[in-house]
Amino acid sequence: MGVKALFKVLVLTIIYLLLVVNCSKPKSEQELFQQADKALAEGKFNDAIKAYKDITRFFPKSPESGKAQFLMGITYLDKLNDSKNAEGTFKRLLKDYPDFDLERKLYDQAQDAQSNNRSELAIKIYEQILTLFPQSPNDYKAQFLIGFVYSEQLEDHQKAKEAYRKVVEKYPNSDLADDAEFMMKTLEADSLPRELK
Repeated sequence: MGVKALFKVLVLTIIYLLLVVNCSKPKSEQELFQQADKALAEGKFNDAIKAYKDITRFFPKSPESGKAQFLMGITYLDKLNDSKNAEGTFKRLLKDYPDFDLERKLYDQAQDAQSNNRSELAIKIYEQILTLFPQSPNDYKAQFLIGFVYSEQLEDHQKAKEAYRKVVEKYPNSDLADDAEFMMKTLEADSLPRELK
């Protein structure tokens, strides 16, 4: 091989290495959040998940990493209908970012979903709260709100009664047990034929 050919190979190798290094360089957190937002808007949900994962991988000490992991879990629930991966993501969030108030954030997200008539998502989030925080003093609220969404927004009286029944049975001393009992009776009366009312 001549000097010119060797020089050409060396130049091409350097160019290739520069391209590889520049392509593998992580983006900033802000760029990754923007990438996730764009992917969500375009319906590319797995790309959004990847961007959130990159944030937690490249910036694990950043306060925004907990937010990225939270949004990843919500994306699994909302866009991919994947409760199992959402639960795993939320459990990692609890472990990796113990100062992140996941229970409060989930309640806020569920309330937002409820306010925006995204009833199924609200129920999924309340169910995650019950799974992730089984010893929480607020569990009865999540269980009651599941019943409320079923009865008031989805008008599924059977599932609403089941949810309210769980409040009465599992949390008989809670301040919503009487309300759940009342709601069950109201739903049962509403389901009676007119001539029996």
